[in-house]
Formats: sequence, C-alpha cells, structure tokens
Amino acid sequence: MSSIDTRSDTGQQHDFMHNLLAFTREHKGSYWSGTLGQFLEEIVTQDAHGVARSAHQYIWDMIRWSRPQESDASPGCALFADELFGMQESIERVVDYFKAAAAGSEVGRRLLLLLGPPSGGKSTLVILLKRGLEEYSRTEPGALYGIQDCPVHESPLHLIPHSLRAEFREIYGVDIRGELCPHCRMRIAQQLNGDFLQMPVERIFISEADRSGIGTYAPHDPTTADLADLIGSVDLSKVADYGDEGDPRAWSWSGAVYAGSRGMLEMIEILKVKREFLYLLLTLTQEKNVKVSRFPLIYLDETIIAHTNLAEFRKFLQESENEALLDRMVIVQVPYTLNFNDEARIYRKLISSAAPAFREVHLDPHVLKAAAVFAILTRLQESEEKEQELAKRVRIHAHEDVEGMHPGDAERARQKQPEEGLGGVSPRFVINALSNAII
Repeated sequence: MSSIDTRSDTGQQHDFMHNLLAFTREHKGSYWSGTLGQFLEEIVTQDAHGVARSAHQYIWDMIRWSRPQESDASPGCALFADELFGMQESIERVVDYFKAAAAGSEVGRRLLLLLGPPSGGKSTLVILLKRGLEEYSRTEPGALYGIQDCPVHESPLHLIPHSLRAEFREIYGVDIRGELCPHCRMRIAQQLNGDFLQMPVERIFISEADRSGIGTYAPHDPTTADLADLIGSVDLSKVADYGDEGDPRAWSWSGAVYAGSRGMLEMIEILKVKREFLYLLLTLTQEKNVKVSRFPLIYLDETIIAHTNLAEFRKFLQESENEALLDRMVIVQVPYTLNFNDEARIYRKLISSAAPAFREVHLDPHVLKAAAVFAILTRLQESEEKEQELAKRVRIHAHEDVEGMHPGDAERARQKQPEEGLGGVSPRFVINALSNAII
C-alpha cells in the first residue's frame, strides 16, 4: 500500500472517530430518578408539553428531529434516505399519518396498515422508525419519563387524581389522559399508604431488546396463536406467593402490547391472526385500553403499525364481516418502485452490504441499471399500447423527458395505472440472480 493510501485511510479513521464521539455526545441521555413530587418540581415545570406527549406526538417529534436543521427536505426524509429508495410517496403518506395523529385528529384512533408485495420495504420502514425511536429517546429533546418498575412504563402524570387534573391543565397548559394500571394502583395502596407523591419516577429509554417502548408480534402458527402473547396471562408460579389470581403481581405482563406502551407495536402479517386479535388491537387503537380477566380496563398509549401482503389482504376483503375493521384502519400502499434509477440504487446498497468478496468483483457500469429496467418491465401492467411504447413508459416512471410528451401528460400516464408496482419480480429475486453471477 502506498503512503498516499495510508494517509487516506488514517484520515478516514480520524473522521469516523470524530463522528462516533459526536454521536455519543448527542445520544448520551442523562438518567434521572426521583419521587413524583420531585418530578413535578424539576421536570414538569421545565417542559410540561414534552412530558405529556402521546405516543403519536412522540413519534412525530422524532421524525422532525431526524431532519437536519438546514435541510429543505420533507420531515422524515433523513430518517429513511440512506435505506429506502423509490418509496417517497409511501413515506410521505406515513409521515402525514403521524402529523395528523399528533395534531389530535381521528387519524390517531386508527391502526396504520402497510400493504404491499414481499420485499417491497414495509419491514425496513418499520425497523427504521423503531431505530429512530431508540436514538431519539437518548437525546435531551426525546427525554421520556415513566413510573419506576411499572410493567407498562406509564406516564407519571397518571398519578395525578382526576379532581386535580383541571387545575393541572390551567397551570401547565396540558391535558392529562390515561388511568393508572392495576399494578401501580396496588403499590400506592399497599406500599405508599396512599401517598402517591412518593411514587418513584425515572427516565426511561426506548429499546426493542429490553422490551421498553417497542413491541413486536409475529404469528408463527395462526391456528394455535394465543391472545396471551399479546395481553399476558396468570403466572401460576406466583399465585402461591400472593394467594390470588387477581393480584396484579401474579399476572404475567410479558405481552407484546405492554412492551409497546409509550412507543409502538409492530404486528407482522397481521391479517393471518384470528379475528379476536384484530378486534383487540383495533379497540386498543380507538379506545387506548385493553380488557383482561380479573382486572379493569388497562390504559395503554401506543401506535400500532401493521403490515401484510396483497394475497392476505384480498382474502380479508372477501369476508363481509371485516368491513367494520377496515373502517378503523389507515392503509398505506408500499409498492415496488417503478423508477429504474432507484431500483439500481437498491441493488447497489444490497451488494455493498454483502460479503467482501462481492464488493471486490468488478461489475459492468450498466449492469445494475439493465437489471433494474428488466425488473420494472415485469411490474408494468399490460395495456393496449404497442411494445415499443414500453421504453417510453419506463422513462416516464424515471421522470425522464420523453419526446413528444408534455410533463403534465407524463404525470397523468404515471397515475393511469395506480396498481402498477404491486406485482412483478422483487428486488430480492434480482439480487439472487446477480449473486449467482458474481459467484
């Protein structure tokens, strides 16, 4: 290796360490703990609106935080820019959903369903939202507080009695929504002798691995799926210790809905689950509570994002009893991209993230775009146009100038076939073929 290459590598390493330290400083959230009384004096007086944010408002703030201050890009673009290509319209619709929900509209009482073909980017979009939440919760703007040792990480503001919430609104300018969970209600009565001001409060950090603020559910076998996976069940090993199955301490709070409290719950292949699962989830989105045996309604504030494929969705539409469920969903289509330039960027990203042996193989400069054009052609719907018009259609979807066609006509041509992109070969299919060729 030449001395020039050595200096270049050293400079890149120095830049990486600088960026790593800057990231650590930005995301090093300071831990805080204290009683409810201290929380009201030290935290709420400084940022009452931040403390009282709902899950939708918190995610919307995270999306806006991810946008560089000097950038003119729409909110959320920075969060997805390096991972998702050709999905601008779907991303904008998801961002609009959170913007409307954060403003308090009825959209916030709807389940967000991402609908599209396999390998279209649905799962990646949700993963990026989850990673964004984890990072944001470790910044000062994203500080999130909960009752210490609460199984649902609920807001400390739920401790404020209903008779004093109107006065709280007049003083701090924010509303308190929600009820104490049975576990914390029992702690106040038995451990604190009713003195809720002594309830311990702490700053919490969102973490999927720690089941804090992010829950994930995937139905492995829909025929044997149990609601306990979502809402928990009686822990028989603890019943002997507490003597009552109705004791909150004898309940297993391991359900996915509890892990997603204060953040988001991801439901994978949601339409494969039993109908009672759907009713429970849609009631949770609309009423923000779940009902389990032996307990009153449990208040949970979380965003539910689900995704499914077209085959399951079409089967779902054929059953008339599902109409009521559809009314409580916001459906965002996530089709394959029809822009061959964006498709080629997907291949380049997947190849660059593969094994080093793949990255060292020389590829013809045009091979990725040629493969991308092939993929786009399989996704275009049949029409009465002649075959020679296919090249024009590919260029139209790539926003290129087409001879004899006005830009307005090109846009109408793109909208003429709204279901284009919901079928055809997937990026994974093409990458498999390229991988075989590289090997």
